[in-house]
Amino acid sequence: MIRNFLHCERETAEHSHGGEGAIEVQKVFRRADFSGAWDFALRVIMPPGSSMGLHEHGEDEEMYILLDGEGLMTTDGREQRVGRGDMVLNRPGGTHGLQNDSDRPIELLILQASLK
Repeated sequence: MIRNFLHCERETAEHSHGGEGAIEVQKVFRRADFSGAWDFALRVIMPPGSSMGLHEHGEDEEMYILLDGEGLMTTDGREQRVGRGDMVLNRPGGTHGLQNDSDRPIELLILQASLK
């Protein structure tokens, strides 16, 4: 199965996980598309000043892959600058959030897999 994320339907998510502003989400693959542990694959565009609020995951792992832009990532209480090419692993039970405090959009892929 091949899907081009540039052409997938776009949705607007307001205040994602309690964050600021609106982000654009493209649901490239969903749980029903996979036969393994994957839950989803998303493309997300975060305009300047937007954020995904700090939130916790249960029995899953999530990977943020930054394709473009830069921002402030909080992972388990630790803040770090992230930018193009960075990959962030969000572990089960951990907390994380991403803030676009730059003047350019952040473009990222988010992949999530369940451990159960």
